[in-house]
Amino acid sequence: MAQYFGFIPSDKLNDMINEAERIINSNEQVDYYPYRNELTQQIARELIDNLLVGLIDVIPNPERQAAMGKIVNTIERTTETLLNVLLGKDKNEDIIPSFEFLKNESMFLDNDGERRVGFKLSDRAAQTINEGYAAVTPDNVDLVKFKAALETMNEVALTHFITRFTETLKLGMIKRGSIPVAKAGIDKGMSLALNKLLPQLPDAGLNRLAGFYRPFFIEKAE
Repeated sequence: MAQYFGFIPSDKLNDMINEAERIINSNEQVDYYPYRNELTQQIARELIDNLLVGLIDVIPNPERQAAMGKIVNTIERTTETLLNVLLGKDKNEDIIPSFEFLKNESMFLDNDGERRVGFKLSDRAAQTINEGYAAVTPDNVDLVKFKAALETMNEVALTHFITRFTETLKLGMIKRGSIPVAKAGIDKGMSLALNKLLPQLPDAGLNRLAGFYRPFFIEKAE
């Protein structure tokens, strides 16, 4: 069995994926870069929505909800700015590696045959995540293991959708050098969100949080 992380795309993102596939697979004589750029930005938005916006809903205190919302907004702006810098008017042949990465390594069908945007987890990451969620039960919560699972989830998602994806882009040295800096900033924001959130939550809240994230992890036969 293999473990995957993945979220169900919105109807808008599904339509964008289908349109990009149709245009590129049919070798339509149009510029590919607008489709790649818009698709990438939409995936980033929905990834952040799924990973972080749900955190706000489990915070019981309105003031802390507002503080968390500001952190999420900062992460969204940083991600959008990075992609705006990196995604340019590339030639069609230079778009293909990005498209192939998104199509072949960033999407899969779950056990119900539904498309998900995500990727296969390494055995080590899957073990850490599974142990963390197993450590959250109505009777007991091991916060150390659960936090490790959430941090691992964030790290593998950032590594896949930022580090690995940007390896497919044709970039100069200056733009490529900006990627690890931006990734570190996004990672810092996500860690700040977790460190502010987890100590506030009682065991019931941590169980709600775990319940929110569990459906993103899929076990499939290879």
